[in-house]
Amino acid sequence: MPKQRFRYSASILRNGHLVIGLASLLAIVAFSLVLLELPGLSELNFSELYLDEYGNTPVELQLFGAVLLVGCIVGWANRQIRVELDSETLTVHIPRLTGLGLMKLTTGNHRIPIHTIQKIELTPVTGFRNMAQAIQQSRLSLVTDRQTYRFQPYNFLEEGGPDHRIGLADAMRRPKTRVEALINEAPFVKALSALAGNADYTSAPTDRTGPLANQFNLLKHRGMVIQLVLLAGLGTYGLIDYLLLTNYLVVGGMPLWPFVSGGLLTAALGIRLGKGAPLAERFGLAALLSVVAVAAAYPGLQRYTLVASPIPVAITYNTIEPGYFQHAGYPVIDQRKSSITEYWQSLPAEEGYLFFLHKPVTGFALIDMAPVYEKSRAFYNP
Repeated sequence: MPKQRFRYSASILRNGHLVIGLASLLAIVAFSLVLLELPGLSELNFSELYLDEYGNTPVELQLFGAVLLVGCIVGWANRQIRVELDSETLTVHIPRLTGLGLMKLTTGNHRIPIHTIQKIELTPVTGFRNMAQAIQQSRLSLVTDRQTYRFQPYNFLEEGGPDHRIGLADAMRRPKTRVEALINEAPFVKALSALAGNADYTSAPTDRTGPLANQFNLLKHRGMVIQLVLLAGLGTYGLIDYLLLTNYLVVGGMPLWPFVSGGLLTAALGIRLGKGAPLAERFGLAALLSVVAVAAAYPGLQRYTLVASPIPVAITYNTIEPGYFQHAGYPVIDQRKSSITEYWQSLPAEEGYLFFLHKPVTGFALIDMAPVYEKSRAFYNP
């Protein structure tokens, strides 16, 4: 019998459907950028988005880079998974860096003689609200005279064979009895069943009754789908605009009413849209939408100020003490606790300091700190 090789896929979706999902996410991000209507985008110094006033990378981005690195390592380890099957031996190579061991699945290098397999236990999971979770939680157990090996039966693709995985629409459907049929027809399961003919083969569906077993499928409720779209849009906008506005300093009192009214309105909207859904999902998603709306209001107010007052005014502030500036007609600028205290201390006390200020529209003003950071970088890196 020719050797059969199988590769592992963390996703149960066909490649084309994964590409569509990623492309949709990128389209949402691009659309959010267009809606921002950024002034002077061609002149924007993008290095200021990921460098502080010293020219160093902030710790938040360093942590993000570390998480991204771990993700890349796990992805690389998944690509190294090899399972080979011939008439005599099942050879398994699953690096521990894949993290599959955390799900109590088999990892490491193993050579399993076919004749030692005493039992093949297939455990399709039912009770979940959608097919994707049911398939991912299903298990294939090989019981030998020494130990039991556990795998995800549906996630192994036969090299050179067709892609047996499901699409996005099927992944969101209720599993019912289809899970057992799909698992039994998976290439890895069929190949093992054909070779280990003397082994005792069982397929026993298990009704999972954990916290996710009977969860409500949000994608089946139109109001919930609208909330998820709003959640993604507000979250994407808030994150992008927050990063793009790091060079602006808020001075003066920011009004409280946009945050309170925005949170209450979105919470009320979420509760109304979630009518007919279970109480936990209805109020939980509405609360999450309210929190994201409140968070997005902060960069939203700054963006509104920039739109209403697009051209900054050069204002010379009086230096009261290093890092503390006053002007009779505008809010105080207090930089005494900033990270560039040495720079402020180096300035002559008797001279004023020129700031570029976007005039108040909703009670606070915005200071364009890019010129300040440029001068401070020149001070620290002469």
